[in-house]
Amino acid sequence: MNKLEAYKRADAPLPSTYRAWWVYGAGLENVGRDGKPVEKPLRPPREDEVLVRVDALGLCLSDMKIIAQGSAHPRLRGRDLASDPTVLGHECACTLVAAGARWQDRFLPGQRFIVQADIYYKGVNDAFGYMIPGGLGEFTYLDYRALDGDEGCYLLPVRPHVGYSQAALSEPWACVEMSYSVEDRVTPRPDGRMLIVAAIPSAWKARFPGATVVTPDAPLPEGESWDDIILEHPAPAMLEGCSDRLNPGGCVFLIGDAAEDGYVSLDVGAVHYQNKRYYGGSSLEDIATKCRRQDLLPGGASLFIGAGGPMGQMHVQRAIEKDNTSARVVATDLDRGRLNHIERRFGALARQRGVEFITLCPADFPSPEAYDAKVRELGGSRGYDDVCVLVPVPALVRQAIDLAGDHALANLFAGIPTGTRAQVRLSRLCAGVKMVGTSGSRISDLRKILSLVEAGALDTNRSVAAIGGLEAAHDGLRAVKEARFPGKTVIYPQISGLPLMTLEEVATRFPSVGAKMSAEGSWTVEAEAQLLEELLP
Repeated sequence: MNKLEAYKRADAPLPSTYRAWWVYGAGLENVGRDGKPVEKPLRPPREDEVLVRVDALGLCLSDMKIIAQGSAHPRLRGRDLASDPTVLGHECACTLVAAGARWQDRFLPGQRFIVQADIYYKGVNDAFGYMIPGGLGEFTYLDYRALDGDEGCYLLPVRPHVGYSQAALSEPWACVEMSYSVEDRVTPRPDGRMLIVAAIPSAWKARFPGATVVTPDAPLPEGESWDDIILEHPAPAMLEGCSDRLNPGGCVFLIGDAAEDGYVSLDVGAVHYQNKRYYGGSSLEDIATKCRRQDLLPGGASLFIGAGGPMGQMHVQRAIEKDNTSARVVATDLDRGRLNHIERRFGALARQRGVEFITLCPADFPSPEAYDAKVRELGGSRGYDDVCVLVPVPALVRQAIDLAGDHALANLFAGIPTGTRAQVRLSRLCAGVKMVGTSGSRISDLRKILSLVEAGALDTNRSVAAIGGLEAAHDGLRAVKEARFPGKTVIYPQISGLPLMTLEEVATRFPSVGAKMSAEGSWTVEAEAQLLEELLP
């Protein structure tokens, strides 16, 4: 493959211009100009910059949030996109083509990298694809913030045998990984502000002399908020009254059985975006012991609600593919076609791994009641050990908590906005159901995923559903907004004229590429190499 080998060396003369999808404001009409990428001069990197060629770029729903909000997006910090545009794209695999004077001894042409999206420099977040123009173009520049930031270099080297899309999709996979590896605080802060509501306050006052301690019938102090709240034998009204007074990163400890059961209206968006946590147990010591679990319970039953989208499929694949995983994996979605796609992708893998894999769609059942009964039945008599919510719908959070067993994990992975409330059954929280939620990923998560990909223990290519060349990105973003495909869309910016196509369409149009896909029709390193050999200029 002479063309591809030359491409990998990255030693060809650079063009005088390059094209990228610059964003000038809210709305798809402000991505590029007249629905096309914008051409700009390709200058040499400045002293503190490197210039990278973008080899593959995964499109993300987070990109659509920038398009929807424009300059109002919080990560843009009020940047006026009309006069100071940015470039989308943070799921990026790239190759270094030139380095500024400061970096020429460290970075050499042909070196391959992926980019950690959350970049911190002197404590400030300048995320790639947000404040720092991202990878939705033929080339992009990275400066001292990414190369010498608070956590060192935010470019992670990639081994030569890894495919470009494999590498790019390590970033969304890192977000999935973080949701199972974040270490939550499960004990009160020794230096925090604490509220305790208990019928007999004296013992609590002796243990926590600095805390505010009130009885259940007493009014809460006006205008105060707390880092930790302890509720002994809580009632729904008690928890609801306290929950909005919990500071970001705070914890509510529910001690003992509920005084009365019922549903509580809680800000579940704050679980995801503000790291608020609710723990239940017989005592603080019981909670500290039993609420530490982060990952799927080995040999347990896991439920993935709304699993048909790209991120849902990653959660399902991870549950099937990882060591010491669930014995039974149940995936639900409103779209039977998406579930069929998941079965084709992962059914053989599940059988190989000895995992019972079941997909459920409401349309498969004569009534909603029959569907609900089947979902509950598959959780067994004790309920599901792990439940993951992959659609930002409060009613599904309620369903997840109802179906969760004692001391289960409820992963609220979908980005439910802060301030969104859901009805949550108090007795389930008191029984130790732990709601968790995370946003983004850490560089340690990205390193872990990349190491799994390089070792052959994780194939991120199973997530690919559609591909396209640079010009197809506009249609690809619209497809993400419309949830058109059951998996990830990958753009190859160095290929021109390739429309947005499903993998099935690719196999039909390019039989030589289709012949190198997997038996299940998944994208492969070999299929990608064949595509690049045929279509690179």
